[in-house]
Amino acid sequence: MKVLKKIVLTILVFLILAILGGYIYFDQKFTPEKNYLIVDHESGLIPFTWLGTEKNVLLLPLHFSNDTIIYYLQFDTGSPYTIFYSNSIKKIGQISVDKELAKTSFYIGKTKITSDKFKIYDHGNNDNDSIKIIGTIGADILENRKTIINFKENYIALNISKVPSQFQANLFDFKFKKRKIIIRGLLKKKEENFLFDSGTSAYELLTNKEVWENLKLPNSKINIEKSQSWDKVLTVYTANCNQKIEFFNHEIPLNNVTYVEGFSQAQYSMMKFSGMTGLLGNKIFLNNSLYIDCTQNKMGIE
Repeated sequence: MKVLKKIVLTILVFLILAILGGYIYFDQKFTPEKNYLIVDHESGLIPFTWLGTEKNVLLLPLHFSNDTIIYYLQFDTGSPYTIFYSNSIKKIGQISVDKELAKTSFYIGKTKITSDKFKIYDHGNNDNDSIKIIGTIGADILENRKTIINFKENYIALNISKVPSQFQANLFDFKFKKRKIIIRGLLKKKEENFLFDSGTSAYELLTNKEVWENLKLPNSKINIEKSQSWDKVLTVYTANCNQKIEFFNHEIPLNNVTYVEGFSQAQYSMMKFSGMTGLLGNKIFLNNSLYIDCTQNKMGIE
């Protein structure tokens, strides 16, 4: 009996250590580095550009001092960092590159963004592309700042100084955990956590297959397409849905639900580890304006 108790105790200790080790591993894996952006001035209202007929990508214009060319960054709140694409910045003299980091200063509207530690990703567009996309602007631009994303009127405002009056009475809490925007909402009368990822622009709710099966209409036509995510080709399944997600006192219609085959195990593990039901893309908010305050972790939806 004593031997059996020792075996059980050993197994229990092993399981506790494994769980603790797993928590520490994922906590460290998804903890971003220090925010190296220096951000000065309010941007004013910046019209954004959509790429693709289905509004697949949200682009913000940027310019460098003494340069008349307009470049673009994809606005991706799913990325913890602002990144430049190596193949797209080779001929831009205002960007100096040292190994895997870039140093530069640029403007989005009136906001000046500076760093000597911009990350570089081995990717990029052809020089002949009419829209010169040179990188991604990530959630580091939101950290410790107030932002408006107005999908109704097609503009964004960065680094604003105060809460706009239209949002003051309807603010609710959200989490800005590891530079991820996690919003709590009610779906089918159940409280769920959602990650707002503007990089999944063309989708309303991107979730796992089990949730997708539960939410889609029984006789819905399933749209199957291939999608590019960085260097991976994914298979995307989208079906009609007839639900609503309630955020604080604001209901948002959920008309489509999507799941994806081809995500890495790490991406699935991150979603499971964080307790998220799925990712909310720009499409679900196209009739709304969002206020995101990462100084107080308050959000408003109009």
